[in-house]
Amino acid sequence: MVASVEPLKVPKLEIMAASDLQEAPLAWLLDQTRQGAPGALVTIVGVEGGAPRPLGTQMAVLADGRFQGQISGGCVEPAIAAEVQSVIAGGEDAILRIGRGSRAIDIQFPCGGGVDVLVHVAPEPAILRQALALMAERRTFALVQHPGGSRTEIVAEPDVATGWRGQAFARRFAPRTRALLIGRGQELEATARTALAAGLDLHVASPSAETLAALALTGVPVTALTSPAQTWPPPIDRWTATVLLFHDHDWELPILENVLAADGFYIGALGSHRTHRKRCEHLLARGVAAAEIDRIKGPVGLITPARDPGTLAISILAEIAQERALLPAL
Repeated sequence: MVASVEPLKVPKLEIMAASDLQEAPLAWLLDQTRQGAPGALVTIVGVEGGAPRPLGTQMAVLADGRFQGQISGGCVEPAIAAEVQSVIAGGEDAILRIGRGSRAIDIQFPCGGGVDVLVHVAPEPAILRQALALMAERRTFALVQHPGGSRTEIVAEPDVATGWRGQAFARRFAPRTRALLIGRGQELEATARTALAAGLDLHVASPSAETLAALALTGVPVTALTSPAQTWPPPIDRWTATVLLFHDHDWELPILENVLAADGFYIGALGSHRTHRKRCEHLLARGVAAAEIDRIKGPVGLITPARDPGTLAISILAEIAQERALLPAL
């Protein structure tokens, strides 16, 4: 007799969004503080030579050595956490040198550079909550740390840059890039998966049941479109990139009119140069100003000849990242 064999149970594949790197250390530290675990917020406040992370990068460290976030490329975080533990035990803020010039000769960056990190011991939970609330509201603000007084404050001025302000260090926070992807088919699916992996604040809408079903398996937030004139949250703010990925361009014009009326920093639409010329002509005929139409990237993406969905997705996300980097510090 042949013994019966139970079918192999394959776990469901879930593609989770990359966490918001600027939010994660604060949220984790607040959660641990609520549970009674003492800790510190660690911020890069100086960079010498090559360094794997920019000024203002943060991690959270607990008194027991656990940590969240990275201020190196991930290679020396446990050693950094061990150094921070002694500062937490002392109860007062301190600035440590990591890498080149550090007294801890075993903590060196492969790139050969050095960073100064400000260890802020026991940040007030109220400050962490306020910072996280401002992030959720997509507000621009700065976390200003005063190492001499071992205190931190929130400054809601949008033009504060990351860096030293006298004896205090300001760490500027700007909203995460929001990506609104609207369309159907493989191009939309590939771009959505890529944006999700990149950690963008992703929202997808499609009139295609097949596309919605495919994306629902990945954890991508999706909305079913029933009309080109349909609108849905979230609102488009100046940190929002909108991409239309339709082959049937009849859907595009009402959507583009709504998007152009908002303040997003990027608008792109799928199609050839010829398709884009016709798109612009139709929008002009509908009364849209030429200056507004010029905001539309078409053909979309940095790699104009991109044809396969994967390359197109990379091309689009690269162009969005480039445009985001050019935004003025507001």
